[in-house]
Amino acid sequence: MLYAHLSVLYSLFIAALVSMLKGELTNADGIFVLVTVASPSSVYLWYLTVRSFWNITAFPLQHANKSVPMHMSLEVQALRALSLGSFIFEIVMICLVFIPTKGIKFSQPGCNREFGTELWYNVAWELPVAIQTAAMLILFLMAYGLTRLWMRRKKYDVPAPMLQPLSKDIEEKPTTDRRDNIDIISWTEQVLFDCYPNLMNRTLFICIIAIVQLSALPDLSYEVSSIDCFTIIFITFGLFREMPHTKGFKIFAVRICIFIFLAGVWVARYIGVPLPSCGDWVIFFIACSSAAWSRSHFSSSNMKAFLPILLVIFSLITMGANVLIPSIADPKIYRFNPDFEPPDGNYFSYFTLAIVTVILWIICWLATSNWPWGKALSWDKFNKAIWRRAHLLKFCWIILGPHILWIQASNNSNPSRSYDMTFGQIFALIVSIVTVFTLLDEAREMKKELWAAFFQSDLMPYEEKEQPKHYVPHPGLGLS
Repeated sequence: MLYAHLSVLYSLFIAALVSMLKGELTNADGIFVLVTVASPSSVYLWYLTVRSFWNITAFPLQHANKSVPMHMSLEVQALRALSLGSFIFEIVMICLVFIPTKGIKFSQPGCNREFGTELWYNVAWELPVAIQTAAMLILFLMAYGLTRLWMRRKKYDVPAPMLQPLSKDIEEKPTTDRRDNIDIISWTEQVLFDCYPNLMNRTLFICIIAIVQLSALPDLSYEVSSIDCFTIIFITFGLFREMPHTKGFKIFAVRICIFIFLAGVWVARYIGVPLPSCGDWVIFFIACSSAAWSRSHFSSSNMKAFLPILLVIFSLITMGANVLIPSIADPKIYRFNPDFEPPDGNYFSYFTLAIVTVILWIICWLATSNWPWGKALSWDKFNKAIWRRAHLLKFCWIILGPHILWIQASNNSNPSRSYDMTFGQIFALIVSIVTVFTLLDEAREMKKELWAAFFQSDLMPYEEKEQPKHYVPHPGLGLS
């Protein structure tokens, strides 16, 4: 995969550079090449390449000659140089496309006058991710800092160990021993079943967890919101799939009220009322549940009074921020010329990213399972705990979401209709699609138990000694 990816990058670079030097490349085609090259895979490869200067094992290659150390392998050094060279090549191409020079002339002056470099915002397709990541980090540090200040009081007492949920890969039964790496899915399961023993069931819990994880995807806002639609479908299935265990009429009445509330949110957003999405309301429900749970499980000498207030306040802040941020983080609003009409005729992107509320889920998890005890949580433990069962979140947040934004930017970089695309553009897309077949082949060989664990957010059934073919020990998040 690494060889194929680098060959595609350099093919695009060389073709674009030769066309540019001959004066046969338009500005729009140059921007298309820049966007196509700066894919999520390329960005991740460049990150791993820079990181490999401090830790050579981070570079994504298993060299053939195992007898030679990785840092002395000629293959590794050559591929690392090519990877770093592609990043430098991208920077040079950006300068050539956006900085006018006498030696570089672009073809089709009429097209350049109409579009020119106005499509530059497509190169910055990572901007929504960067802005919201920064906002999430600020909110996380604020919550952690306020909690630490509260714990520094002289009257603060460290809470007693609490009963932790069963974790199949660590214990055979629940224990009161503190475990700093309790995963986020097991924590959510414990909180919801403790707070709503009559309402909650396995099907509803799986649907709620799926909604929260799928909320990390960009929202397709075309007539209706995609997040609102799949939230309504999942919640309806979860509410009415299983019969209530006790108090049938009351539980059915509560379920109907929940459905009516979310349906009302869907209708209000459809007619243009600026409300949080249905997925955000599900995360808000988990946050309020964790606030109620913390009030009943902590004492007044530690977190009983402080933590519920903190969680509710941050819930309101993140809900409000998630309504405003998509309009700020949309790359299209950063056009040089406000009067410029994008080729697709839309001044806002179809896919918009609104994932700030995901950090609220993480804050609630750590604020009730780790922070009150004052123990440092290492990156390795945090990494393992958040991804142990949250397979959908990892796939949507790290893989699928960025690729959706990148594909949208690549499509918006083409000023003409799809059937008017040049041969080079069509060839680049075909080569990019070919790599998908490798992933489909890996998916075909996965067992049904793995697929079930993936969609139901359960622990993967394989042992560490028997990893599947697609498993890569390093690098990557959650694989340490």
